[in-house]
Formats: sequence, structure tokens, C-alpha cells
Amino acid sequence: MPEEVKKRKRHTDGSSKPSKKVAVENDRTIKIKLHNTESLAPVIASMPGLAAPTAISFKPYSKPLKNVSAKPGRSSKITNSELLLHSNTHPKIDYIAREEQASKTDSFLKHYVGVYNPETGELELMEARKMTVRGLVKSQAAPPEEESAKNTRELRNDLGQTFGTKKARKAIASVTENAIAPGRAARRAEGQPAKLDSTASAIMASMAEATAEMATRDQLAREADAAKPRPVANFDAQEPKDVYTLDSLIGEDILKLIPVLEWQEKVKNKKEVVLPSRFVAERISLLVQDARRLRALRYLFCLLKFYTSAKPNRSERFLPKRPELKKALGDVPEAVLESIRRRFSDGSRMSRFHADLLITHACALALVLDNFETDVYMFKDELQLEMKPMQQYFKEVGATITAMPEAKRIARGLEKPAAAQHKFAKLRVPLKFPEVNFVRRR
Repeated sequence: MPEEVKKRKRHTDGSSKPSKKVAVENDRTIKIKLHNTESLAPVIASMPGLAAPTAISFKPYSKPLKNVSAKPGRSSKITNSELLLHSNTHPKIDYIAREEQASKTDSFLKHYVGVYNPETGELELMEARKMTVRGLVKSQAAPPEEESAKNTRELRNDLGQTFGTKKARKAIASVTENAIAPGRAARRAEGQPAKLDSTASAIMASMAEATAEMATRDQLAREADAAKPRPVANFDAQEPKDVYTLDSLIGEDILKLIPVLEWQEKVKNKKEVVLPSRFVAERISLLVQDARRLRALRYLFCLLKFYTSAKPNRSERFLPKRPELKKALGDVPEAVLESIRRRFSDGSRMSRFHADLLITHACALALVLDNFETDVYMFKDELQLEMKPMQQYFKEVGATITAMPEAKRIARGLEKPAAAQHKFAKLRVPLKFPEVNFVRRR
């Protein structure tokens, strides 16, 4: 009969410890020496909410305490006396350090200051006082006449606020608001800079330290400008062709996957390429000799169909099912479709940010394919937008809006009233983007 194997019980509480112990070096024996603090004791001070200067000197004041019972283990000097530290060397603030009353839970808590000598292995300890440093702004006495007039005015305002009519209370509030206006202060100073008292100077000094690392208005404008939904532009470009490239707008890997052979064959056989986009169809024959730019035109067509096939719902747009979306974009590889979907949507939902990002990419592509001069009127029909928001999208990519050139009007055979509706977006360097508007302070 085979020998029975005993199974070890498994600990389910997760509190088991390894049976092996790690070999560690024995700790060095430390000698502790406690010094007597009958005469003087060091101080451990905390400064909550203060940033006191490093070079500051305090003057000590000691007062004996009466009817204090000695606590076991506590120095009689610390227990039977109270220490106060005061410093008036700062021009604006007085610093006062006191021993705060300990709570019931901290009544037996003691603080020590220790110095360890690693050569001898000796630790010298001395009991210390625990103190808290507070700051007090130095007051400045006002002239008696001004103080009395101020008190009289305040009393009159209090009576008006309590027993006055609604119109009177409104007038008192208006006087209070005008009293702190900068124009009134300037008139009182007779054109000279107003002098700040010690309290105001201390507040201004603390505000300067607190706001030293805050972002400036220009930095906030640059951050807000960089967060806008638009393609990344080359601000160091010396020519318009270097501002937006096909690599930055599409990506070389995706651009190589876009098929254009069918379009090239139809143009070669003098057949018409039927597309629902007039903007794209009119440019196929112009770009058929440049396969790279023709692929970019096919990508632009995919962006336009991706946007128009999404159904609007309030501030969002919802994409159709994948088979319908693939049919709308045409015979494009799965990698191209997935790249557009990941870049300009969140699953089946296209937020306002994604929609703006897609439109600005389409505007930049149209400028690149049209040699940096695009008819805004024709492009707005592709995205089913009004003229004003369409112009704003072109401005967001750095283009300027101008009237239709006379040569183009004559070439198209348009009358001047009809040509006035056709605005052109031109990309020029240096780029000029819309400025970030900040809310004015009232």
C-alpha cells in the first residue's frame, strides 16, 4: 500500500511568514547620555503659515509658574517655568514664540534634541521645549482727527444701514465702493504715488512671494493656444510649404496605404470620376500626375465623408455602424479607416473637440493641395457649414481671409456680385492666429 503523503494546510488569511530569516548584520550598541536641563533648555519651534527670515534673533522672557505639580520624568525647570521668545528686528512683523497648552492626549509627550557621534557610538539627549512662532503685523497709530472722523462716518453709515430706506442703503454702499477706487486715492495723493502703511506693505510683500511663480498672461495665452483643436504648425517656417506638411497632417505610413490606382486609370482612359464631393472631383485631374498629392486628396475625401456621415445630436455627432462607414469612405484599407476613427472620434461618438480637429485638418489639407489659396465658399458646402464659421476654421490654421482675386473671377466667368460671395483663404508667413480673449475684470 503506498505511503500516505500528508498535505500541509494552507494559510488562507495571508498572514503566514517565511520560515527562513534573512541574515543581517548585528546593530551597533548605542550609548545614550541624558543631560540635565535645570539651567537652560533648547527650543524646538514650528512656524505654521510663516516663512520667517533665516537670520532672526529672539529675546527670551521667562516667568515662573505657581501651583504646578511636578510630572514624573519631566525636567523641573521646564515644568515650573514658562518661556516666551520675542523678536522685533523685522521692519513690518513682530515674531512671538509661545509654549501652547498641551491637550490631554499630549500631556505626557516630551521633546528631545539629540546629537549622535558615529565614532564613539554615543547619543547625547537633552529635553527641549516645544514652541510655536506666530507673526503679528506692527500697527501704526492714526492721527486723532482722522480716527474721530472715521468713527463718526462709520456710526452714520451703521444708522443708515439699519434704519434707512432702500435708496439710502444703496447710496451708502456706493460711497463705500467709491472710497476704495484707485482714482479717488490718486486725487487724495495730489498726483503723487500713494504711500502704503505697514499692514498694506506686509500684505503686498507676501502677495509678491506667493505669485512669483504664477504664469503670466502671455504664458496662459500660449498654453490656451496650444490646447486648441488644430494641426501642429511649424512656427519657424520661412515659406508656406513648410508650415503644414503631408507627413504632419496624415503620416507617411498611412499615406502610402491610400489607393489611387482607380482614379488614375479613369483619368488615363478619359473617364469621369463620379464623387459626391465637387471640391475633390475637380482636383483629381490636376493632381493625377503626382501620386503623393493624389493620395492626400483621397485622404481629404475620407475626412469629409467621415464628418458628413456622422449624425449630429446637440453638441456631438454619432458615427454610423462600421459597414456603413466603410461604404461611405469607399474602398480604403482597414488601417486607414481605423487611423481616422481613432484620431477624430471617441469610439462611436465624435465630440465637439474631435469635430473641430477634423475640420481644421481638412482646411490645412485643402490649403496644401490648392497651393495655399482655397475658395472658402466652395469648401463650406462640403462640410455643410455657414460662411462665417467656415472662415473662422481657416483662421484657426493661420490663414487670412481675402476677397476673390480678379484673375480668378474672370477665369470662372463670374459677375462681381456673385464673386463677392467667394472668399479666399490664403496661408502666408509669418502665421497669424486668432488671439485668445480673456474676460475683462469689472
